[in-house]
Amino acid sequence: MAERVFEVEREPGEEVVIRIRLPKLSGAARGHLKSARKEGLLALRSLIDAAIERAERTEKPRERKREKVKVE
Repeated sequence: MAERVFEVEREPGEEVVIRIRLPKLSGAARGHLKSARKEGLLALRSLIDAAIERAERTEKPRERKREKVKVE
């Protein structure tokens, strides 16, 4: 059986753990694995970007209290 390059552990509502293993290969297989690794990292980047966007949408801007000052 072939060794897995990516291992993903995930349970609903919990963290996601991704392990990337690059076996010692040569030639075309190595190139494909590099591409797969890059795609995995790009997918991870997309997940992080989405999490940042959600955090930014839920942040409330800090409200400044204004006071009227009577000038004589």
